[in-house]
Amino acid sequence: MIRRFLIAIQFLTRLPMPRSLVASEEEISQAAAFFPLVGIVVGGGGALFYALLRPFLPATTCVLLVLIYSVLITNGFHEDGLADSLDGFGGGWTRQDMLTIMRDSRIGTFGTLGLVFLVLAKYNLLSMLERPQVWRWLIVAHTASRWTVLPLCLWLPYAREQGQGQLVARRIGWSAMAIATFTLIAVLLLLPWSAAFVTLAMIAAVVVISGLYYRSRLSGITGDCLGATNQLTEVVLYFMAVILSRMGTRG
Repeated sequence: MIRRFLIAIQFLTRLPMPRSLVASEEEISQAAAFFPLVGIVVGGGGALFYALLRPFLPATTCVLLVLIYSVLITNGFHEDGLADSLDGFGGGWTRQDMLTIMRDSRIGTFGTLGLVFLVLAKYNLLSMLERPQVWRWLIVAHTASRWTVLPLCLWLPYAREQGQGQLVARRIGWSAMAIATFTLIAVLLLLPWSAAFVTLAMIAAVVVISGLYYRSRLSGITGDCLGATNQLTEVVLYFMAVILSRMGTRG
């Protein structure tokens, strides 16, 4: 299990791992059970970074530096998926057109605008939260966003014959789903029960809505789709955190 966790970290982040850690395709799919745990590592690192900086810098500056940290530690892995998905769905008319555009390494208008709005949304929403709320929601959002990979892969077929997402999508089992879900629920205990319930409902809604969209447009998913849902989940949870704070339900 430790090896699978390290493989999950190696797959999703730039954190240094032993050079001897070479994973097979089967091991990568098995490591998906620990994707939410990687979210705890990434989100927890961001929360710690924020806590260390906050006594010395304005909240907005701290949020900006945390966002930079999250991109650097993950190599913009999920943001790239969102940009490619927006270019594909925005610029393609047929299924094959969309898949071809998504695979193009160049970024288009839809992808560029999507990334701009994504960063602005994260920056704006996190800046509106009070200090005790920020660290909780960073951990919850990063954990939940990585959990979304598993239900999408269990539900929908992979849309390509080959691709990096295929390493995960085609072999995820219910045992991995159970481990990942247990991790997510454990993290939701950081929130009041009412906020945790609403958060779980919103996560499920993002998965269902995005999954239905991918099925209607591609008859399946790609690795870019998984990255897009990851980022959408993170932004939706920050948005919900602000609403809950305005309603008096504080994380």
